[in-house]
Amino acid sequence: MTRTSSGLLEAVVTLMIAVAAIALVIGNPYLEAVALLTATYAFISLGMYLPFIMGGALSMAYNSYLGVGAYAMALVATRTDWDLAWSIPIGAVLAAALAVVLGMATRRLSGFYLAAVTLLFGIAFSTWLVDAEALTGGSAGIQSLRSPSIGGQPVSNSVLVAVTVLTVWLVGLLLSRLRSSPFGIVVRTQRRAAIAVESAGVHVSTLSLVTLALGAMVAALGGSMFAVVNHAVLPESFVVDLVFLTMFMPLLGGQDRPWGAILGAVLVVTFTFQLTFFKSTGSLFFSLAVLLVLVAAPRGILGYALLGWERLRGRNGSNGGSGVQR
Repeated sequence: MTRTSSGLLEAVVTLMIAVAAIALVIGNPYLEAVALLTATYAFISLGMYLPFIMGGALSMAYNSYLGVGAYAMALVATRTDWDLAWSIPIGAVLAAALAVVLGMATRRLSGFYLAAVTLLFGIAFSTWLVDAEALTGGSAGIQSLRSPSIGGQPVSNSVLVAVTVLTVWLVGLLLSRLRSSPFGIVVRTQRRAAIAVESAGVHVSTLSLVTLALGAMVAALGGSMFAVVNHAVLPESFVVDLVFLTMFMPLLGGQDRPWGAILGAVLVVTFTFQLTFFKSTGSLFFSLAVLLVLVAAPRGILGYALLGWERLRGRNGSNGGSGVQR
């Protein structure tokens, strides 16, 4: 199978899954809320995929980028008469700028030290949301956001959820294409052979800033979607606990493709919110599941599923070839 046909098959199959998920949740307010929460986690996880899984830089400040996108939407909705669509690029650019500044400040750090410093920044950002009452509304947040409209008619919540799910699919598809592009290959190479990448004329520090900025933009997009569907933003929605969950999503779902990050988001929401028989132990069960996957299946659930599919195709192809030779 050629790369073009393989990419087309990937796009069609994943789009069918996204449409099936939309059909499943539309019309049920509770399932729509669950889908929105899953999409929010998926955006953060996808935002971390490029710099963390591909680039090897673990930043723990993604709650900040999510919050920037959400508050940009909230401020545009409550303090201007602009179209709400303007808040999406505004939030994305602000989040990217914040990621670049933070990346430049921590450019000499890596591993545990990078994670610790960015974690402290995420905590400080959560505190700032509460203290900056004049801008963010303080602990009460910003309420009663106006709904997006088309031709003067408000868009229904079901339509917003459908748009959110399709946006997650589109971002996942773009990241999948980016992963196999020359840029993605360089990003993955510098994780294990930074000196070789530098010798080829690519500045690793600049490359890291670009990946951090792109990841922050994806997370901010999730914040924008979250705010517009919930019609409110609260500082408690952007605590650093989100990052501890989302950083394991691609590890659980699978690191070989961005779709593993989305699968991980689905599993997290299922374990921690949907499985009522686990009650308060959902997070513990998720932690045990991650540990089991990392030990027994380090490629993640999706990674081993794809590996099994490739082996099955190879075996069938081999059998088909033998039949022809006979």
